[in-house]
Amino acid sequence: MPRVVVTTAGGVRGRAADRGVVSFRGVPYAAPPVGLRRFAAPAPVDRWEGVREARDPSPVAPQDPRSGYGWSPTAGEDHLTVDVHVPADFPRDLPVLVWIHGGGWVSGSGSAPGYHPAAWVRRGFVVVSMNYRLGFEGFGAVPGAPHNRGLLDQVAALRWVAENVRAFGGDPDRVTIAGQSAGAASVAALLCARDARGLFRRAIAASITGETVTVAHAERTAELVARAARVPATREGFAGLPPVRLLAASDAVAQDLAADPRAGVRGAVPLLYHPVVDGDVVTGPFMEGPRAGGDPAVDLLVQTVADEWTLFSRSGFAPVASTFEQVAEFAAAVGLPASAVGSYRALLPHADPGALGDALLSDALFVEPSRRFAQAHTAAGGRTHLARFTWRSPALGGRYGATHGLDVPFAFGNPQAMELFLHAVPVLPLARKVPGLGPRLRGLFPTPAAAALSRRVVEAWTRFAADGDPGWPAAGADGVPVHVWGSKDALAHARDPRADLFADVAFRPYDGEVPASV
Repeated sequence: MPRVVVTTAGGVRGRAADRGVVSFRGVPYAAPPVGLRRFAAPAPVDRWEGVREARDPSPVAPQDPRSGYGWSPTAGEDHLTVDVHVPADFPRDLPVLVWIHGGGWVSGSGSAPGYHPAAWVRRGFVVVSMNYRLGFEGFGAVPGAPHNRGLLDQVAALRWVAENVRAFGGDPDRVTIAGQSAGAASVAALLCARDARGLFRRAIAASITGETVTVAHAERTAELVARAARVPATREGFAGLPPVRLLAASDAVAQDLAADPRAGVRGAVPLLYHPVVDGDVVTGPFMEGPRAGGDPAVDLLVQTVADEWTLFSRSGFAPVASTFEQVAEFAAAVGLPASAVGSYRALLPHADPGALGDALLSDALFVEPSRRFAQAHTAAGGRTHLARFTWRSPALGGRYGATHGLDVPFAFGNPQAMELFLHAVPVLPLARKVPGLGPRLRGLFPTPAAAALSRRVVEAWTRFAADGDPGWPAAGADGVPVHVWGSKDALAHARDPRADLFADVAFRPYDGEVPASV
């Protein structure tokens, strides 16, 4: 019979054990964000009588229905929830891993099949994954409402963990948070947030994105969204829009951004919503300023992949440079001087313009923000471990290489998940698809080498979460050593010379205009 666990709000009954894992799904950590609560900070959960069934995933947060995560206008509204996965024998005082999904701040779900953490649970963890508000609901500027509601949701979920995880067998004093892409930026934000202090002991951030925006920029974006939806840019105006209309209005503004020739790289991946530097939840870019690098009392593991940008460029979503002049345009768009192109050509002498542009944008948009945050954490006195994932997928003739997100299924012990996704990318618009399980294709299985690599990554991540030691030394002020994941692992003791090209690039909140043709 499925076990009942009593939380601070009431009892929950999970699924029967499956391969040694018991899952409690859709457990609320905050009240549904509806009515007067829609654009408010997360409110406490209302208690319930009896036992709540926690066998099925909760509704995902409102997002484009084509994202692949199952949201529709008829989906339920009780999506501020967590899934909790525990060993079937319910041992006590286990370390806890909290997963924060990515998806560009506009899509994703903590309940996605590719994120099932059976490999972590079998290594003696209680694993918690969360849903949080996305897009305009989570990060749009609403007069009279707090900014960064999606991050406030994450803090509320961590408070729920602190108050409830012991009932599931977890130790609230041994919590590690982990995330990739926007989830990794969430990890960085939480490390820097005062309200999250003391809620976790360690952190894993895979491919941190560095983008933040000013309040003024967020407000200009909100005005354009209101214009597209034909409502006043007021709290009442936005609250009168059902989620599907708010999503459509955001999409209209994003399409204008994509069509604007002045937008450059920002138009190639037209994401409207990012953390807002409000002086409260977010006081500045996570890798610069007085809180740069976050709480030094938290142990940190930062990981990047070798070919981050190919997921966007090689899918046809973002442009591929055909000339070195176009690479120079990419360099200018991310704040590099024209001389950087020559430096990249010298460091990568066999790269054609397409590969050179991919390398430059991989560094600028993911690797350097991750590296800079890690260095700031070390400089603040924190213990930091670095890793780089270089195993290149053979899918589609090696088209994507070690692309953005490829490391996540390996870390979850499910390396075939990304292989399926890479096969799906060419036939599904990337703007509507995020890493997860794609259509099942016959005959596609991880190679023995890939499976072995996955076991090593799982072991390193869980060892770090358990005791702070992933199996290699912490980095020094020079940013080395770096553990290199591949068919054969290595420890790199030399600083990456490409890092020096970004020495004069500052990460500042974006304050630019948004195309206004809607």
